[in-house]
Amino acid sequence: MKISLSKNSDVPLRQQLAEQIVFLITTGQLHAGQQLPSVRALARRVKVQHNTVSEAYQDLVRRNWLTRQRGSRLIVGAHAGPGGQKSPSSLDELINETIQRAKQMGYSLQALTECVRNRLLAEPPDHFLIVEEEPGLREIIRHEVQERLGWPVESCSPEQFAKEPGLAVGAQVFAPNHII
Repeated sequence: MKISLSKNSDVPLRQQLAEQIVFLITTGQLHAGQQLPSVRALARRVKVQHNTVSEAYQDLVRRNWLTRQRGSRLIVGAHAGPGGQKSPSSLDELINETIQRAKQMGYSLQALTECVRNRLLAEPPDHFLIVEEEPGLREIIRHEVQERLGWPVESCSPEQFAKEPGLAVGAQVFAPNHII
């Protein structure tokens, strides 16, 4: 569970923590029935007071994102979300829901954009991008890397990469030295 809090933010730490847990749930990084760390364990991990974690957890229980089990264990709720709403079924629905929730909580679209951008830049690559001039060689390299490593592999020409630098987002880029 990857959580990073900013003590310099105007948003209270309790609220930052709660919303990051919601984000982890809505993006599938935390699953229904999955147990969360104890209050003290999470407080040590993110370096905040245990009361801050306790308040965030209580808020998420109230909002039906978390459920209390016997022995005070907290788990991700089966129908996590306000009022037991169903989870978004597409990326567009998830984005729309996130925008609406951010607005309801008083965040500007600029703040949301900056936070999402920072989060994406902190994520490890989820695919490889082969940049090669020769289409045949590009396809051979793409196939070999995908077969050997089992990760998704995309490819493009240097010209296409120059026109669309966004292709590098989330990618580990491979290119011959003469292209770099």
